[in-house]
Amino acid sequence: MTDPAPDAPAKGAKAVAQRAGVSVTTVSRVLRGQDVAISEATKQRVLAAAKDLRYRPNSLAVALRKGHTRAIGLLVPDIADAYFHQLARGLEDAAQEAGYTVVLCNTDRQPAKERSYVELLADQQVEAIVFAGGGIDEDAHLTDFPWHGIHVVAIGPHRLDCPSVRVDDAGTIELAVDHLVEQGSTRILCLAGRPTWLINKERLRGYRQAVERHGLALDPRLVRTGDFSVEAGYSSARAALGEGVEFDGVMAFNDYTAIGAVQAVTEHGRRVPEDVVVVGCDDIPISSLVSPRLTSVSFPQYEFGRAAMEVILEMATGEVAAPVRQFAYHLEVRESSRRP
Repeated sequence: MTDPAPDAPAKGAKAVAQRAGVSVTTVSRVLRGQDVAISEATKQRVLAAAKDLRYRPNSLAVALRKGHTRAIGLLVPDIADAYFHQLARGLEDAAQEAGYTVVLCNTDRQPAKERSYVELLADQQVEAIVFAGGGIDEDAHLTDFPWHGIHVVAIGPHRLDCPSVRVDDAGTIELAVDHLVEQGSTRILCLAGRPTWLINKERLRGYRQAVERHGLALDPRLVRTGDFSVEAGYSSARAALGEGVEFDGVMAFNDYTAIGAVQAVTEHGRRVPEDVVVVGCDDIPISSLVSPRLTSVSFPQYEFGRAAMEVILEMATGEVAAPVRQFAYHLEVRESSRRP
């Protein structure tokens, strides 16, 4: 089927030309700012006619003719997650400064949906694609994709052969577990993500390493999987309590699940932090607003986005980008893990 989009600007330009009493070629040259010998009076007639008719050239078509779109695709699991708010803003701010635009796509961590968006962005000839949130299913659905010169950057753990911006995800959880042990916890409930998520595998490795290092038992009943949501944290903690699984600490792989766990624990008649200490990960803004205020592993999501744009600009100029740009992290200790 023939794409009708390229014809639409021509019809609009023709109407402008008729109103201004000039040729379509003159309209095109004026609106594109081409330095040709066109009188000021003619230019003003064309601009006035275009304004009256609310006509603007098809910017995408113009970009495609020039061979570049200066557009970047950003794939995130869910923009409703505040973690991705910060990351997307960092990328968009840096992109705008460099004269680029960002196209946002929510994948819901579904391989088929992610692949579909990649194909769509490639068809639109974006100059770069940024994957955020960690890979799914070992990125198997993307390994055969013909990138054809599209710059690719990953934020978080991925199996793609591309530069990445990230923190040591295993290390973040080890740091948090160390803190829970310092607060006296000996049985730590782990609220993890889905088994097919690479971010979950990395963080689960950190949990197990820290538990073993402290000589604590690796009880499989203490590891619960689910989505990174308040509801998942609540239902997982409630299920563990209902099954009689003993725990005096909670290590949640993101802040939403930690907040859900606090609710479940308090409904069960146990106090946070007196009876159960709770630590989350990501340190999203709401963590310092809930009660008790949530202890969380903090790292600079906004800077992740800016760094991804910096890597894209490096690749666009022919530089060899570093394989990994790793950021520091720290534990933001608040009331949810301060035992009296």
